[in-house]
Amino acid sequence: MTSAPSQLLAASAEEGGHHVVNELLFEPIWFGVIALVAFLALLGLLWSFRNTLALDPHNVAEGHDPDSARGSSAH
Repeated sequence: MTSAPSQLLAASAEEGGHHVVNELLFEPIWFGVIALVAFLALLGLLWSFRNTLALDPHNVAEGHDPDSARGSSAH
């Protein structure tokens, strides 16, 4: 008896060596299109949060530490 991998190799050699192992779900160009759309969606999400530091209610941007009033020192 021969093993299954050797039988598969012999069968693919008989077919002329054109054995498709894994097919892609769709054309290769669409992988790039999907990646570009995903990148633009993430860029849009990032863009939606622009200038939000100016709306900071605790003035953390100016160096005021909101935890300093609580008496906790992390350093």
